Amino acid sequence: MPASFCPVCQTQHGSKRRCPGELLATGPERHGWRVRVRTSSRDEVYGVLVAEAGEFWRARILTYPGMLWSVPGGRGTIKFAGDTAAEAESQAIEFIREHCRVRGYVVDEGAPEVESVPVASERRRGGRPRATGDPRHLRSLVVRFGAAKPDRVGMTADLSAGGLFVITDRPLDEGQPVKMLLELEGFTVPLAGKVAWMRRRAVQGRPAGMGIQLKNPPNLYGRYVRTLDEEVPDDETGGGTGS
Repeated sequence: MPASFCPVCQTQHGSKRRCPGELLATGPERHGWRVRVRTSSRDEVYGVLVAEAGEFWRARILTYPGMLWSVPGGRGTIKFAGDTAAEAESQAIEFIREHCRVRGYVVDEGAPEVESVPVASERRRGGRPRATGDPRHLRSLVVRFGAAKPDRVGMTADLSAGGLFVITDRPLDEGQPVKMLLELEGFTVPLAGKVAWMRRRAVQGRPAGMGIQLKNPPNLYGRYVRTLDEEVPDDETGGGTGS
């Protein structure tokens, strides 16, 4: 019988390992391994997010574009702790495989399973425009967006004072205005801007989505980004719309 989820760390450490604590991210969360899966009703893409968490590394599971897997009862997101990034990620991969096996889902072995290109190395290619020269920071945050109202769900890949990149397979057209609700550390922050550029399909590990140039972001968002600016930059090339 599998171990239950710890209410503190949301892992299944059981009695074999001490509780690693809350496993709050202390570094940028990168997109790692991902795979396409055929369920009984549709195709889905599952992936693993990896981040430093104090003395440990943590991994979380995501159904793309923006649904983090939660423990039963919705008390928090499922996490996996390891002494290395690879150890944490491998636990999450095994959990996904077992999840698919139990439910009879088919893992698409014909598609590349391992896409180990972290968001940190997803430099701009092809002359995509940047909205600002601000340093960008890798953060995976749930965001709702839409042209008239924020009724679609995505996930940020990176953000800066002047913009952000939203991972979604339903990006809006370039130049279109966009309204957003960003889930930011317990707060829902309204944002507005326009689509600086978009990518309809993932290319060479770079996710589908759109770069957003923000218009007059609220103080709460600005303060959050300034705290990130005080950390070591995730990408010295800058630009919040450049994934």
